[in-house]
Amino acid sequence: MKIRIHNLRHARPEDESLHHLVATRLEIPEEDISDVIVRKKSVDGRRGRPVRVMMVDVTVKDAEAVLARHGSDSQVQKAPPPRDDVYRGDQVELGERPLVVGTGPAGLFAAWALAKKGYRPILVDRGKAVKPRWQDVNAYWKKGALNPESNVVFGDGGAGTFSDGKLYTRRNDSRNDVILGLFSELAAAPDILTEGKPHLGTNRLSRALLQIKSVLVDLGVTLQFESHLDDLLIREGKIIGAVVNGETIDCDAIFLATGHSARDVYNLLERKGVAMEARPMAVGVRAEHPQALINEAQLGTPDPETGAADYMLSFQDRRAERSAYTFCMCPGGEVVGASTEPGAVTVNGMSYSHRADEFGNAAIVVTVSPEDYGAEGPLAGLHFQSQLEQAAYREGGGGFVAPAQRIGDFLKGRSSLGSFETSYRRGVRGTDLSTLFPDYVVQTMRRALVHFGRRVRHYDSNNGHLIGVETRTTAPVRILRSDETYQSANIAGLYPIGEGAGFAGGIMSSASDGLRAVERIRARK
Repeated sequence: MKIRIHNLRHARPEDESLHHLVATRLEIPEEDISDVIVRKKSVDGRRGRPVRVMMVDVTVKDAEAVLARHGSDSQVQKAPPPRDDVYRGDQVELGERPLVVGTGPAGLFAAWALAKKGYRPILVDRGKAVKPRWQDVNAYWKKGALNPESNVVFGDGGAGTFSDGKLYTRRNDSRNDVILGLFSELAAAPDILTEGKPHLGTNRLSRALLQIKSVLVDLGVTLQFESHLDDLLIREGKIIGAVVNGETIDCDAIFLATGHSARDVYNLLERKGVAMEARPMAVGVRAEHPQALINEAQLGTPDPETGAADYMLSFQDRRAERSAYTFCMCPGGEVVGASTEPGAVTVNGMSYSHRADEFGNAAIVVTVSPEDYGAEGPLAGLHFQSQLEQAAYREGGGGFVAPAQRIGDFLKGRSSLGSFETSYRRGVRGTDLSTLFPDYVVQTMRRALVHFGRRVRHYDSNNGHLIGVETRTTAPVRILRSDETYQSANIAGLYPIGEGAGFAGGIMSSASDGLRAVERIRARK
């Protein structure tokens, strides 16, 4: 039996061994400790003095007696057994070569898990491999030359490649250790195994993608980039193949992991009669502040030893019965263009592993529901997104210049004039962002910003600005599937997985969804 100690704190770890720290905390001799495993660690930088905070599991002599002595201490408990929520229901066997569409986390981990079970999956992606994809992205950011098939959203690794590379989730999922372990090995990043909020950053995530391709190929996976899904072949309600780049691929299973922005795929599914429904999402802007301002507000110093500070804020607007929240905060990062279509602007956030750039940013988004979309049908949310993105492009004046407004001006309802200091590489144009959104979004966002200013000092002042628009927070569509088999509700052999299917959000939960789907598949003999 192991003992778990929460909130184990020490200000100067170099002066004290971990075993000695644990012995002092449990009031036992050091020689009674046989093993200490650090499960999570973080840094509390409040009050200007960094303190290391850990959660550890320890093996000690006479653990039951030690626990009894600390019975009233909520920070000292029996360590829980490893969580086991692996699916153990009925499984199906597939043909030797299932098709996986999309190389985001869901697709990569589904292909990896299928290969581990003896299959030889074909993994295709419309975009390019990571190195040529970077070339296309840089051409877009620097020159405004957008490649609709290879960009910040489409290509090797999916949309998460150009993000903060966050690898933490609120889901207590037994698959998390598997996912983190593989990323840690591929990116040479052992820190992510114990950090309280692990992240890779765009640079280390790109490194992992370069490595995982060789792993997949060694396992028997066939990788095809610049390969567009043209059609699904269905007979009597069952998948019998697909058309990719005009060529037929015969298969009895397709793991569809195309991400939340593959609008042409959603249109294809609708034409094929695949069961879908519109789902709620959130839209808004990207807020950008000097990172020093965030550090000062959160940690009491503009240049903390513990690294760039972050924040996570939310607001419940009871007046409008909506909520607003910050999303995908990127400390020491940059605001990036994330468009996939000409004549439309949408933005996102990204940071490198060092998180040392001048600005910090986060989305500020307001919840919207299918009733707000102004149209019927499962794809109504796509049209709602497109209208906002096209309006933002027009307001920016073209060339993927983004419309922007100082926060103080937005709260007072006046346009912003003059130049902006910003990380957004295509440049911004001062305007009145309230003209882009429905009034209910604007009013909730204004009330939220005032609330956020009470939580993070100067957040709601003209020291920060808003850049529009942020519309790709999640999939506006859910592809209906069976909870038991993970197959489409009405097309056998079609496995909608990941964020684009409407069942995940972020790298970890998407990867987990891919693994969950393959748990329903019987290993080949």
